[in-house]
Amino acid sequence: MESIKSFTDNSLSFYRTTHYFERYGEFYTVDQFREYCDWAKTNNTKVYILGNGSNTLFTGKNVKSLVLKNKLIKQVNALPNNTLEVSSSVLVIDVLKYCYENQFESFYYLASVPATIGGALAMNAGRGKQYQLTIYDFVETINFFDFESNCIKTVRKEEVIKGYRETIFTGIKSSLILSATFKFNNKSFKENPIIERCKWSKKNQDNSSPNCGSVFKKADFHILNRFKGFSFGKTAFSSKTYNWILSNSSSSFPIVILIYFVRILHFVQRKVALLEVITVD
Repeated sequence: MESIKSFTDNSLSFYRTTHYFERYGEFYTVDQFREYCDWAKTNNTKVYILGNGSNTLFTGKNVKSLVLKNKLIKQVNALPNNTLEVSSSVLVIDVLKYCYENQFESFYYLASVPATIGGALAMNAGRGKQYQLTIYDFVETINFFDFESNCIKTVRKEEVIKGYRETIFTGIKSSLILSATFKFNNKSFKENPIIERCKWSKKNQDNSSPNCGSVFKKADFHILNRFKGFSFGKTAFSSKTYNWILSNSSSSFPIVILIYFVRILHFVQRKVALLEVITVD
């Protein structure tokens, strides 16, 4: 396909590591996405749908997967009864701003997450396991294109298979979230919850270097705590924020090594370590 490009870049992941992308494309319509998937199937190539890159770790110097950037039209459509239909390419923060302006209760705990709605839905983004709060608390339905059946489907949130920080849409898939409808309750605010969350983030989260937030979605707390401040070259686990890797390297190799060290120690101690970041090769 002529629309598939090859280039070197460091802006597709929030780790800001540099990679040679052998196959990269952008889609603005469902038909374009379908054409890319047809090409990938014919050429036996994995497909990765990229939102804003806030949870993506490209693992190799050369990325062979077909990386597709979601460029669907950004739309936030108001429907009756405090309901919104939001396209998957819209940033989470833009939805939260709309909610605050209209005095809606919402997922304000995601105000510090630079993700798209599609990415947040695919990852079942939430406040934290102990809080049992996720974006799906406000979801009514999800519209998505299923490449295998070649049609657009609508599912209720109860029909979406979800786990902690994962759904049926997580990772390298041929299902594209197109939009979602959200239902919000009215709520009055004494203070702006977006500003409050950003203040909390500045105090508690380490954004001094490029990062993708939490690395592991399941791991032993005591093991991860031992890695706080542990470094490999210009890359290190944050000494401030638990379970975060900060990268000042153009290569993703040090990140992969740090993850490997953690996994090895979990294996030795017969513990489970599951990644929250999505790895793409």
